[in-house]
Amino acid sequence: MIASPWFAALFALFAWWFSTGAILWVVKTADERGRDGHIWSVLYGLPVLGLGVAGFVGTLESTDVAAAYIAFLAALAIWGWIELAFLSGVITGPNTYHCPIGVSQWERFLRSWGTIAYHELLLLGVLALLLMLSIGAENTVGFWTFAVLFFARISA
Repeated sequence: MIASPWFAALFALFAWWFSTGAILWVVKTADERGRDGHIWSVLYGLPVLGLGVAGFVGTLESTDVAAAYIAFLAALAIWGWIELAFLSGVITGPNTYHCPIGVSQWERFLRSWGTIAYHELLLLGVLALLLMLSIGAENTVGFWTFAVLFFARISA
C-alpha cells in the first residue's frame, strides 16, 4: 500500500501541511513568551534538525520504499527547522528595522533582502550541501524534496 503513488501523494500533502501547521503553532506559542520564547523554541527544535540530518544521511544508500519516506520526512525536518528559526526571528538578516514609507521600489527590495538574507543564504547552502551528499547516491528523494521546497519558495 505505501508503494502506491496515490498513498505517497496523500502522505506528502498531509506531512507537509501538518508540519507547516506545527511550525506555525510553535511560533505562535513562542510569541506569547517573547524573544526568549522564540530562542528556546529553536533550541528545543534542534533534535528535529538532528533527526532530519541523520535520516537524510542514513537513507542515501537505501533503495526500499520506506527509505524514500524517511528521506522525504528528513528533508521536511531540515527545512522545517530552518523555517522555524526564520519565523522565530533567530535566523533572518542584518536589517531589523521597519521600512520607511515612501521609499523607492529598489530600496524596498534592498531592505527586504537585508531582512531575509541570512535565511535565504542558509537555505541555498543547505541545498548545495544536500546536493553534494546526494551525488551518486541511490536515494535522492531527500535532496529532491528539499530542492522542490527551495525552488517553490524562490518562485513565490
